[in-house]
Amino acid sequence: MTAENTTPEDLQRAAGPTPGPAGMPLGGRRLLMIGGLCIPVGLVAGPYLLPAQLLTVVGIVLLAVALSYRAGKRWFSRWSLAVTVAGALWLAATAAYHATIMIAADAAAPLPGVAQVLFNTGAVFFAAMAVTTITAVVMRMLANRRGSRDEVVSSLP
Repeated sequence: MTAENTTPEDLQRAAGPTPGPAGMPLGGRRLLMIGGLCIPVGLVAGPYLLPAQLLTVVGIVLLAVALSYRAGKRWFSRWSLAVTVAGALWLAATAAYHATIMIAADAAAPLPGVAQVLFNTGAVFFAAMAVTTITAVVMRMLANRRGSRDEVVSSLP
C-alpha cells in the first residue's frame, strides 16, 4: 500500500485492535478503597462501640456508589445519585434504629414500636440501594457492549 491510497481506517486496522472501554474512574476507585476500609473497621469496632457499626453501613454505601459509575468524562450518573440517596436513607434509618436500642437499653425498658418500623424502613432502603446498584452496573455493561459493537461495525469496510 502506498501513502496515497491508505485511509485512516486502514491505518487503524493495521495498528491492531482498539482498546476497550476505560476502567473505573479515579473517583470511583477512591470510593471503593475508602468503603473497603470502612467495612472491616466497623466490623471490628462494632462489638466495643455500637455506633461504630454504622461505619460498616457507610462502607457498603460507598461501595455501592463506586460500583454505579458511568463510563465517560462525567462518571457520577443519575443511578449514582439514586444509590447515594437510598444509601443515605438506609444509614439514617439504621442510626435511628440503633438510637432506639441504646435508649431502651439505658432505660431498661422494652423496645418501642417505632423500632420495628425503623428496621423495616432500613431494609427497604437497603433493597432499593442494591437494586439501583445492580441496575446501574447492567446499564453500564449494556452501554459498553453497544459501544464496542458500534466500533466493530464502523470499522468494517
